[in-house]
Amino acid sequence: MAHIKKVKNQIYILIVLTLLGCGNSENKDSQTISESMELVPEPDKDLRHKYEKTLVKEVEKIDSVNCFGKTVDFLKLKDNELQTDFFAKLDSLRKVQFPDNDQETSIMVEITPEYLNKFLSDIDQDSLIINKRFDKEYNFNIAPKDYTDPEICKDKIAMNFDEKNCSFQLNVYNTFLVEPDWCTESMVIYGFKIQNEKIVDFWRQEAG
Repeated sequence: MAHIKKVKNQIYILIVLTLLGCGNSENKDSQTISESMELVPEPDKDLRHKYEKTLVKEVEKIDSVNCFGKTVDFLKLKDNELQTDFFAKLDSLRKVQFPDNDQETSIMVEITPEYLNKFLSDIDQDSLIINKRFDKEYNFNIAPKDYTDPEICKDKIAMNFDEKNCSFQLNVYNTFLVEPDWCTESMVIYGFKIQNEKIVDFWRQEAG
């Protein structure tokens, strides 16, 4: 009997120790979780705002990088097929803008294959790449009735490249003399992109 009682006491002691051990373990786990939670601070609103602004800038950079065109792509217009596509787009648009064919061509000078090819041959490629633009003065010798187009009134063709959306803007200036010595100008503006060897997003405006 004494032996059995001794064994029971030992069993009770083991049970108590086990329970105590489990309790300590739960306390330690709870303490660890608490410490982990304390290590994670509440988000700083100012820092988050700065991060969001930085993220927007990075997205803008990505959009800019997504522009696969280059300034020198303008020179692709020397290609007969691409140039034919350009003037086909222009003719189609002019039929919409001037359904009665009533454009005053002595004031607004349209780009022609002759003018375009002359301009393309005159472009300095190094200057074009550095400046993202190029312009050249000419004398079209075209003026409205009762006006003249002397040498002092320089006409001009200019091209600008917009890196943000890979688009080209081509301007044709017709300058003529308004007596006695004042040169005035009109301008036809073309906008377009070159993608997959095609002219896309073509538009045209007049000014002056």
